[in-house]
Amino acid sequence: MQWNYNAEDYKEMEFKPIAPGKYRVRIETVEETTSRTNKPMLKITLAVSGESSRIWYYLLLDSSTPQFIQWTNNKLGRIYDSFDIPAGSMNTSEWEGKVGGALIDNETDNNGTLRARLKYFLKREEVLTLPFWNEGKDDVVPF
Repeated sequence: MQWNYNAEDYKEMEFKPIAPGKYRVRIETVEETTSRTNKPMLKITLAVSGESSRIWYYLLLDSSTPQFIQWTNNKLGRIYDSFDIPAGSMNTSEWEGKVGGALIDNETDNNGTLRARLKYFLKREEVLTLPFWNEGKDDVVPF
C-alpha cells in the first residue's frame, strides 16, 4: 500500500477529561459482546451534552447467582428509568438515540492518565432538571 505521508499534517491532540458533574447523556450505540470471563455484556457508547468526548459504560449480564441477577436487574432498572426505556426492553437498537442522565467523575487509570468515569445513571426526575441538550457548539436542543 502506498501513502504520501506529510509530517506537517500531524498535530498532537490533547484530550481533556470531562469535568465531574451531572450531565445529560445520549445512547449512541449498544454493542452486545462478551466479557473477559465469557459472560454476555453490553458495551454502551454515550455522547455527553456539551462535550465532544464520548464515554463508555459496560454492563455485565451475569445470571450465575441470585445476587448477580439482582445486581444486573438493578443496573438495567437505572438505565430504563434514566432513559425512559420501557422496563424489560432488551431490544437495544431501540435504546439508541435515547437521552438520560449520568453522574460523571474522574479517576486515574493504571497508566496514571486522568479519565472520565460514569459513576451511575440519574433518576428520570433528576434528568428533567438538567439543562437542555447541547451539542458542544452554540446550539441547544430541548430533549
